Amino acid sequence: MTADVELIASLTRLGFTQYEAQAYTALVGQAPITGAEVGRRAAMPPSKIYETLTRLEARGAVLVNRSEPVLYAAVPHDALLEDLRSRFAADLNSAMTALDRLPMQQEPGLVWSLSGRGPIVSAFARAVSAARSSIFAGIWDEEIDELGPVLEAASARGIDTHVAIYGIRTLNGPQTYDMAECGASARLRLSGRRLAVVVADDHDTVVAEFGDRTADQATLTTNPVVALLAVEYVKADVSGRLMINAMTPAAYKKLLATPDMRAMLRPTKE
Repeated sequence: MTADVELIASLTRLGFTQYEAQAYTALVGQAPITGAEVGRRAAMPPSKIYETLTRLEARGAVLVNRSEPVLYAAVPHDALLEDLRSRFAADLNSAMTALDRLPMQQEPGLVWSLSGRGPIVSAFARAVSAARSSIFAGIWDEEIDELGPVLEAASARGIDTHVAIYGIRTLNGPQTYDMAECGASARLRLSGRRLAVVVADDHDTVVAEFGDRTADQATLTTNPVVALLAVEYVKADVSGRLMINAMTPAAYKKLLATPDMRAMLRPTKE
């Protein structure tokens, strides 16, 4: 019997090896069993099971009854996870203290490249969480679940937070702007790509492109010119939407038919 894939993945992220995670989950909820039975339940090679159980015993995850035959049982998972929580917290505090003592040498204004959704979303969240006075952001529905809570938390701690939302989702706390119609138009012009930005304190800036068919990529910088450009992009987009909302449908249709607007809104080539 093999353990749930997500459970194994969670345990490996907590520091277990693949075999340790398989062996421990095979033992959870079972009466004491032999090493051979652990191996069968965990679908492990016989040559790996006993060294794996020895490591689990050393890390306090397995109990051993040295009878004949030797029997193994899992340390209750609530106790094990609480112990891991305490150890990780202590290690994190120790690392933070040590790292804070290291000298910081940074060259301001450099532009760094990021790729992949995970690192990009993490960079957005770090910028928002570190903000001390203001945040300007433009995000899409697809990123709300991950970025919405940190934006709401920033607003709750008194940060002047403005968020243009290209979709139908909403946030509680920040000043939000409904950019759903602009989002639909932009997605069409950009062939499914989505431009998202966040600027914290007119300084820390992340500009990202998420794509339906293209790789997710972003830039991260403290360059003040890029920060100004990104803030003005959000303000211009919101201002344009507010002006469109104030126009009559006929006036807006007439505006769209002008040569300048037709040239500007022409779909961008990939």
